[in-house]
Amino acid sequence: MDSVEALIKERTSQYIDQVIQWRRHIHAYPELSGEEKETSLYIQSVLTELGIPFKNDVSDYAVVGEIKGAKPGPTIAFRGDMDALPIEEKTALPFASTRKGIMHACGHDSHVAILLGLGAVLQSLRNHLQGTVKLIFQPSEEEALHPGAQGIVDRGVLDDVDMIFGLHVWPQLPVGTVGLKKGNLMAASDHFTVHIQGKATHGAEPHNGIDAIVAAANWIVNVESIIARETNPMDNLVCTIGVINAGTRYNVGAGEAVLEGTCRTYAPEKRDYIERRLGESLQALDLMFGTTSTLDFRRGHSATINDGEAIDIATSVVERYIGPDAVVHPESPSMAAEDFSAYLQKTKGAFLWLGAGFDGNAPLHNGAFTIDERIIELGLLTMAGIAGDLLISHDSSH
Repeated sequence: MDSVEALIKERTSQYIDQVIQWRRHIHAYPELSGEEKETSLYIQSVLTELGIPFKNDVSDYAVVGEIKGAKPGPTIAFRGDMDALPIEEKTALPFASTRKGIMHACGHDSHVAILLGLGAVLQSLRNHLQGTVKLIFQPSEEEALHPGAQGIVDRGVLDDVDMIFGLHVWPQLPVGTVGLKKGNLMAASDHFTVHIQGKATHGAEPHNGIDAIVAAANWIVNVESIIARETNPMDNLVCTIGVINAGTRYNVGAGEAVLEGTCRTYAPEKRDYIERRLGESLQALDLMFGTTSTLDFRRGHSATINDGEAIDIATSVVERYIGPDAVVHPESPSMAAEDFSAYLQKTKGAFLWLGAGFDGNAPLHNGAFTIDERIIELGLLTMAGIAGDLLISHDSSH
């Protein structure tokens, strides 16, 4: 066995039980986006125990640990997000959430634990490292209104970083696999709010008012027609209206309607296109119905687009550390979004999907979602293996 690989596997085996305990603690005490104070303090306490220097004045509750190798070399960053979701847990696990209505239903507890484990492994091997490792513990991935990844980029944390890697537990892939995809991986995500102002009237006299519900229904059909009939079916473009609020009483024609939705795209020109067409369709609606409509279109995360070289590095690591059968190259990208995209706009790198699917498991963002804890070791081996390939020479490991 290659000596670097042997070292990393040995240290991973040494720390894995502790890493699982870190994950269970974080799972039991989830915190929402922008409120991750205790999680941040817990991360800082673990880094202190490991002897890893860190900064915690970067952006909100972010923590950035730094491991400097014995010799100079590139700077490689790894990211783990720490926020939870406003979801009631339904797993009945012995370490289930202790906070009502808040749960780590997106696996961020595992991401943080894997990153802490990576810190433990690499800190124990720092005399073999040729370069620097940054461990980015990031708040607010789930809520675009908070700085999240962009806040960390804006503070210059990646200014000296040569490559960055991150992962996400992924129930669409089976346990024991890692999804590695070059190019488009996760979509840009935008949020829009539409206000349609009509004129309320008695339900028996619709001609005396302007029914905002009827206007809204027409606009919804028009939006779906734009997607279905103006865009190439092979293009990645999804527009979903998830909220409609209108009406006050069964026998009153509604005077206003408020709708909220999301658009998902990859190509920047498609992003511009759908924003423009939503606005134009509202102008046409007002002309047809006599309504007064407004569109508030807020751009969220950009598309997550993986660097080919970084995926090649990760592929080689997964093949050697876990096995060739563990490698999955997904054919299609996801229309879900990830603010890891902000890092990849700053420097090259890759975002990986860590298979978490098994019979009966719930999807992400579901109160019954859980993981097979064996995947934590696979995630740690993958991240540590990448660091080993980039920062440890075969000679220095003897």
